[in-house]
Amino acid sequence: MNRSPFSLFEPFRDRLIVGMWKKKDHQPHDICGTLGVKSAASAEQVHGAKTVIARGAVEYAPDADGLVTDHTGLALSVRWADCQAFVLYAPKKNVLGALHAGWRGLNAGAIPAFFAALKNEWDIDPEETYVAAGPSLCQKCAGFSDSERELPTIPPEFIAGKNVDLRGAADAQLLKLGLPPDHFERSPDCTCCNPGKYWTYRGGDREAVRNGGTNVLACVLLNRNEKK
Repeated sequence: MNRSPFSLFEPFRDRLIVGMWKKKDHQPHDICGTLGVKSAASAEQVHGAKTVIARGAVEYAPDADGLVTDHTGLALSVRWADCQAFVLYAPKKNVLGALHAGWRGLNAGAIPAFFAALKNEWDIDPEETYVAAGPSLCQKCAGFSDSERELPTIPPEFIAGKNVDLRGAADAQLLKLGLPPDHFERSPDCTCCNPGKYWTYRGGDREAVRNGGTNVLACVLLNRNEKK
């Protein structure tokens, strides 16, 4: 497990832990044991736009792709194998979130819905947050049979023939919502270009992914003054 995979969150290391599990890591992942907590929350991940408020243990929250919490000691996790996975932290309100956004979720508005949940529950605006994105498909690996028909909400500047810049489209959504550029970090790795490092559906692990092979991003708020 890669502990602290994003430098963006280093100033908050006394408040939260972020971990990333990749292909070499033992499965099933012991998220609670590794992060030193007793409870966890995950989403069903239906490639939709729903975000839920998690304040206790829940396995595969129905119909959800996003999770947000203000409770310490509750590990939030998202699974992926080519899609985009995000961790969000709002330090003023001490709220943490995790989001899975595949191309269908991106097309459906998963990112705006995620921030709408933060606004509705805690009155948190995007400029108050810090967001990191894990490895995901680069544009040359994100090919579609009919990109304009399959992704009707993605602006044309992110579509080049059958290939789509899903990362760029997500980044544009974040910036349009008001996330400051210096509050954002994206892993440069492409899952498909690095099949030895990450689980990748498009890069050769289709059957393994269908049988549970997955990368994981997990995060947890620490109790005040508690360091792991």
